[in-house]
Amino acid sequence: MNLPTRGPRRSGSVSFDAVSRRKFLALGGVGAVALALASCGRTTVPGAQMVGPPSGVPAAPPGPGDVVHGRSGGSVVTAWTAEGNSYDAQLGYDLHSWEAVTSLLYLPLFRFEGQAGGAAPAAAAALPEISEDGTRYVIRLRPDVKFHNGRPVVADDYVYAWRRLLDPATESWASGYFSSIVGSEDYLAGISTALPGVYAQDDLTLIVELSAPDVTFTSLMAQPYAAALPREEVERLGEEFSRTPVGNGPFMITSYDTKNRRSVFVRSPYYPWPGLPFLDEVVYRWGIDPSMQFLQLQNGDVDILGEGLTPTIAERVQGNPELRETYTKFIPVLGAGWAALNVATDKLADPRVRQALNWATDKDQLAKYSRGLQKSWGAIIPEDEPDYQRIVPPYSYDLTRAKALMKDAGVDSLELEFFCNDDDYWKSASLVLQQQWAEINVDLNITTLSNAAFWTALDNGEADVFGRQFYQVQPTGLDILASNFVTGASSNFQGYSNPRVDDLAGRSLASLTREESNAHLARAEALVAEDAPGVFIGSLQFYAMRSPRVQNYQMRAETGTYYDRIWV
Repeated sequence: MNLPTRGPRRSGSVSFDAVSRRKFLALGGVGAVALALASCGRTTVPGAQMVGPPSGVPAAPPGPGDVVHGRSGGSVVTAWTAEGNSYDAQLGYDLHSWEAVTSLLYLPLFRFEGQAGGAAPAAAAALPEISEDGTRYVIRLRPDVKFHNGRPVVADDYVYAWRRLLDPATESWASGYFSSIVGSEDYLAGISTALPGVYAQDDLTLIVELSAPDVTFTSLMAQPYAAALPREEVERLGEEFSRTPVGNGPFMITSYDTKNRRSVFVRSPYYPWPGLPFLDEVVYRWGIDPSMQFLQLQNGDVDILGEGLTPTIAERVQGNPELRETYTKFIPVLGAGWAALNVATDKLADPRVRQALNWATDKDQLAKYSRGLQKSWGAIIPEDEPDYQRIVPPYSYDLTRAKALMKDAGVDSLELEFFCNDDDYWKSASLVLQQQWAEINVDLNITTLSNAAFWTALDNGEADVFGRQFYQVQPTGLDILASNFVTGASSNFQGYSNPRVDDLAGRSLASLTREESNAHLARAEALVAEDAPGVFIGSLQFYAMRSPRVQNYQMRAETGTYYDRIWV
């Protein structure tokens, strides 16, 4: 999940026309100083994963894999490039923080089932009871879920947490996700202190009322920002809650050491699945360059690379069958990569020019430079999107067609500026695009900026072309399209706006069934393809990196590592 993104910005409105959808998982703090870690005396275990002894664990929360085999005890160390921005479930957004709040510290009402399934009960006792019009949710809670201070979780803890999420003073990047809750618009705007759409019927029954149907709402409740929070601990800890929060997940944090770049999580005795987690301890270490991380993985000093297989080390690993077999695990993901086009500039105002750039791009050649982290694909919704019937064919490589479109647009030659940060893939890809687009008389100038300067340039609309990658955090391609191509959306750096796309995205969101939602989505995708606010390059792929001593390693792109079922 090595994305050239930053922390998500909030949209200026809570209506769907400017819906806040997340630019999944930014790698904050690019350029962190490498930190040499002392050896922990670990030894790597060559070969494939072991079956292991019978665990005796009767059940596990939703997620990939099973817990039939395994043993208790031990610890693992995960390496990160940079410090996370926050362990507060409603504030954490970069990859380091997201895995901590999703996989370690918090247990939301629902979690995603299996390797690719939808929401299933976690802290909830069952899937929600939804009214026929899709606007009223009745959620029954498990009676055995507890916070890390030992107090049982009750429905009022969700009421408090969701009010806090929507409170402007919290400044949560995720507040726009709950904009469909009755009263949320005025509450988020600071106009009203009432939020009638969320209330506790009793300690174990939460009622949610929406102003309009939201086909993604159950999945939204599977996200960490929707988890219950203990008000007494939030108020007691104040600013410290962002580093040493009290949650209800499989692990609880015992120390956070900024100076030594280390946080420690230990098994929670209150996790409602007996025998889980298997591990006694998880240690996070950060400030480690990816190349150093890989050396430490080989030496047994760390066990998991949080960012997975990054472009920095991909060529070395993918080109060596022994390294690839020993340390990588392919994780199915849904994500897209594209060269975004600034439609607000006169140079790219004509959609025929933008279409020509798509036809002039050899995506197969670009995929080679991803070192296995991307496969060729000329559409915005990923190729493997489940239960989705697209109605527009993807762009392919057709130089003749590209030249004809440029001629039809009356453009003999064109000079464009490609801005990139220090992301390895886009540094290489921009050079390839420079060569390819020269075939249609497009002169692509490349400017490399620091991460901060890059995002400032995008905010100011200074870049003609820039690289984008986005992983879905919802089991629907609407997450990609609404985040990046709806007017005013949080990740719409292209300046793209099409009222028909906005309307179809809104209809997709308000659908009562997945089939109906995808039908609207397919029509919206067709319009985006025709408008071509980007050069669609590929579907993303991800490889986890872990030591062979880490057994039953499971992961989903939406959540990260499932530490509750790892054993060593």
